[in-house]
Amino acid sequence: MSRENSNSAYAYKILKRNIFELNLKPGSELSEKVIGEKLGMSRTPIREALILLKHDQLIESIPQKGTFVTKISAQKVLEAKVLRVALETAAFERVIEALDEEFIEDLRTNIKMQRVYCEGNRNYLEFHKMDNDFHKMIFEKAGIPGLWELALNGTGHYQRVRVLNAKNKTSDISVVKEHEEILEALEKKDINKLRGMLEHHLGRTLLKLKKLEAENPEYFEIKEETTKDDTFILLK
Repeated sequence: MSRENSNSAYAYKILKRNIFELNLKPGSELSEKVIGEKLGMSRTPIREALILLKHDQLIESIPQKGTFVTKISAQKVLEAKVLRVALETAAFERVIEALDEEFIEDLRTNIKMQRVYCEGNRNYLEFHKMDNDFHKMIFEKAGIPGLWELALNGTGHYQRVRVLNAKNKTSDISVVKEHEEILEALEKKDINKLRGMLEHHLGRTLLKLKKLEAENPEYFEIKEETTKDDTFILLK
């Protein structure tokens, strides 16, 4: 990989992480020049990174205005949840056939760290990372790590809502408890119970979506009101 390609990959990774973690807020403007200065890069790799972020629907270019971080779309959050449930159900079905005590212990350790960040120092970003790592470990053990990248990269709007929710309520221990219950069902190889638990676990963000929209309206897309028009033209 050339240095320029390496730089664009690094810039993409850094920018995406900052968008996911809401350091680059929805609706904020991005400048190739400023980003290049902060990362010590020329504009070419920054431009390439921005192209990838546009593909991920995390940024958009508005003619005569500039390039902006996309606001969160409630519809895309819903679609991402459906994608996550489908992919994770497939991963759990595969991982059941590859279970061993070492892997179970790794998952237990991960959950313990979740509790530390949730109940101890209340570091919501580290808690969110450990939460993601829990799910990532399942995909890796199932032998389909590429599908985790699909689940993560294709669900940017969903990921931002999760971070926003965690940021507002770090002390909520219910996510950790659900991970413990998922692990218990996994140990018992109860795939039917796991399917239902994943549907609930990955859908809990949707239950809080309206509240988060009301609390952070500047982060979300404005829904356009539709009006009923009874007039029409009949074309022959």
